Amino acid sequence: MSEKSLLDIDLNVLKDYSAFEALNKDNWDITSYLNLNYDMNAAIAFSKLYFPDFIEKEGCIILSHRYDEQTFKEWYLHFNGDKKAIESICNSYEIMDYFVNNRSKEEPHNIYNKALDEFAKALKKSWEINCKLLFPNNNIIVEIYDEYDTTRITLYQEL
Repeated sequence: MSEKSLLDIDLNVLKDYSAFEALNKDNWDITSYLNLNYDMNAAIAFSKLYFPDFIEKEGCIILSHRYDEQTFKEWYLHFNGDKKAIESICNSYEIMDYFVNNRSKEEPHNIYNKALDEFAKALKKSWEINCKLLFPNNNIIVEIYDEYDTTRITLYQEL
């Protein structure tokens, strides 16, 4: 038997995953974990994060949840229409900001950062697949980078 996946994620970064797995050796997997911790509302919300809507404006591709008309206009003028620069800044987002309201204060910083990195890896892969399917003629780069000691993600077209 062989197992294939598009994404290699360390599930041990999930809170209590290993402990529950140890207690339920023959009856524990990611679906058990999801069923224990989340509901349908969370599942649907996450689906839009992994499969986002995109806006095409002035030849630029912008994540719709990051798009703001005024901000776009300002960056368009600032970068003199340079699509790569505009997309890179308009699509940039700090990974931990997706969950800033729900972070446990007791969770050690290094464990939280490992979880952020695993999430960023999953988000990057899903956005790359989305972009290849939705924009097959565009060379869209999804990039994870550190800035000011925090993990960020963005996407832009490499022209």
